[in-house]
Amino acid sequence: MSNAYPLAFAAGALLGLLWLGLAPLERQTGADDSVARIDAGLVALFAGLLGGRLAYVLTHWGYYGSRVIESIWFWRGGLSWAGGALAALMGLAVYDRLTRRPFWAAADALAIPAATLGATSWLGCLIDACAYGRRASAGLLTPPAPDLLGNLAPRWPTQAIGGVYSLLIVLLLFRLAQRDLRSGLLAAIALSLLSAGPLALAWIRGDPMPVMAGLRLDGVASAALLALGLFGVVLRIRA
Repeated sequence: MSNAYPLAFAAGALLGLLWLGLAPLERQTGADDSVARIDAGLVALFAGLLGGRLAYVLTHWGYYGSRVIESIWFWRGGLSWAGGALAALMGLAVYDRLTRRPFWAAADALAIPAATLGATSWLGCLIDACAYGRRASAGLLTPPAPDLLGNLAPRWPTQAIGGVYSLLIVLLLFRLAQRDLRSGLLAAIALSLLSAGPLALAWIRGDPMPVMAGLRLDGVASAALLALGLFGVVLRIRA
C-alpha cells in the first residue's frame, strides 16, 4: 500500500491527541487542563515533525543535497525518530516555559501518546517496506520481506518486532500510570524504553544509513536518548 506510513503516523497522532483529551486528569487544577494537554501535544507533534524531518534530511544529505525541494515533502515519509523525539521534548519545554506550566507533568501526559505513535509508525513501515531488516538465511524468524524497491528476500522482521515492542510499552506505561509515581518518572521511563528498542533493532536493520563507530547513526542517536532517559529516571527517583 503506497503512503501507508504517513497514514499510520497520522492515525497514531490522532489517537494520541484523543488520549490527551479524554484521559482522566491526575490533578484537577482548572477547567482547561485537558485543552492545555492537547495544546502541549500539538506543539510537541509539530516540533517533532520538523525535527524528525530535518534530522532525516541531514543524515541523507547525499540524496537531498541535489533534491532540496524534496526535503519538505513530508507525505513521502522519511523521519528520524531520534531527531523527532529530541525536538518534541525541546518544543514541549519551550511551550511549558512560556505558559508557566510544569514540564514534567506535561511530559508524563505525552508518554502513552508517544508510545502509541511509535507503534502505528512501525505498522506503517511494515506495510510500506521502510525500516526493513537485513537479509539473512531463510528461517522462521526471517520470513521473505520486500525493501523499498520491492526486492523480496528473507529478512529480519524489524518492523514487526518494533511494532509489538511499542505496543508492549503502551501497555506497561498504562499500568504504570495507575501508580503514584513521582512527576516526570513515567516520561523518563517511556523515553528509555522507546530508545532501547530502536537501539537493539539498529543491529539488524538493512535500510541505508550512515555509520558511526561501527553502528548505524540512528542507533548512535538512540543510544544517546537512552542515556538521557536513564538519567531522567535517576533524576526523578532522587528528586
